[in-house]
Amino acid sequence: MMKNKTAKVVVNGVVLAAIAAIGVAAFQLGTSSKEDTVPQEMVFESEETEQKAKISEEEEPLVDAGTSQVEASMDDDTSAGMETDGENSGQDENGVTEEMSGTETMTEGTEESYDGEAADTSAGATAAPELNFSEDTLTEWPVNGNILLDYSMDQTTYFPTLDQYKLSPAIAVQAVEGAPVMAAAAGTVFSIEETPQTGTTVTMELGNGYQAIYGQLTGLTVAEGDTVQKGTIIGYVNAPTKYYSMEGSNLYFAMKRNGEPIDPILYLP
Repeated sequence: MMKNKTAKVVVNGVVLAAIAAIGVAAFQLGTSSKEDTVPQEMVFESEETEQKAKISEEEEPLVDAGTSQVEASMDDDTSAGMETDGENSGQDENGVTEEMSGTETMTEGTEESYDGEAADTSAGATAAPELNFSEDTLTEWPVNGNILLDYSMDQTTYFPTLDQYKLSPAIAVQAVEGAPVMAAAAGTVFSIEETPQTGTTVTMELGNGYQAIYGQLTGLTVAEGDTVQKGTIIGYVNAPTKYYSMEGSNLYFAMKRNGEPIDPILYLP
């Protein structure tokens, strides 16, 4: 019995020792794994921290450098833009000034042209009056002076230069050479011709079949096709032709209706 009890105690002791050994081993294993794991995690974290620190240290200079470069580039662009704006502004100002000067020049040219037109209008050369001559229309004296030869289609009248009597389809109004000749009525220049008897002669259409003829002129201010106002200067008195040398310088003035001579005196005031 004693042996059996001793054997049990020994077995129990061995079992307990084994259990204790196993527990110690397990504890050591657990402790060693934790100890091994913690340093690895700490090492990883420290390495990661160091890498981040390195990255941040490497990135910060780049960011600073990039920022400074960007700022410098922006400053350069801004200053260049300001200089460009200044140049453009100067160019614009010069361009505007030149354009304004050109406008002023054009305005001056327009004013001069307008003045010229005004002068022409006062002369009646650019106007286009209605041509509606009739028996009741009154004309103006084309020149101021005495009548040297009267109109006469019913009987002959004496012509001193020709020393003969003949019909007179016009009047000869005494005037000095160079005296202005005015349109007796509004009309359109139908023809300008040179004849031996009346020299430079202008025929004007007055409307309704009426015509006015001005002879012995010089320095014409009108051309064929021109329409002029009443009282417009159309030329100047020339030296008399050989047919009027005895009468002296004068204006040859005649009127027609439907191609037939009529007495100009009937339409003069």
